[in-house]
Amino acid sequence: MGTTGTRQAYEFATGSAPPLGEVRAWLRDQLSEVGRITIADTELLTTELVTNAHEHADGVAELRVFVASDRDVVRVEVDDRRPHLRPRRVTKQDPTTPHGRGLAMVEAISTEWGVDTGTGHKTVWAEIPVL
Repeated sequence: MGTTGTRQAYEFATGSAPPLGEVRAWLRDQLSEVGRITIADTELLTTELVTNAHEHADGVAELRVFVASDRDVVRVEVDDRRPHLRPRRVTKQDPTTPHGRGLAMVEAISTEWGVDTGTGHKTVWAEIPVL
């Protein structure tokens, strides 16, 4: 399949909404070696993580993506600058609200996801199987 362990990064402008269409196009370019289903899943999952960072954590600092050659997964990492604000899944969903389903989708699409914190930043990451 020709997978690579090289990380590619997309940096976001401060103070503006993330250009989700550009992000999805960038992901398609970075993931040209994997199948369409994997790309579509990665686009959906990444859109959710980026939107969550924008809406709940004062914006996105950086997005990284790479295909792990040793495990056949795409790894997505989204950084923000609010390390103490942990993402949480809404357990009781109101069907009339447009919010609260993002992390449930991340859980459904990914094989694994989590949060790492550092000095002044947080990374929410997820791994999607290469199909």
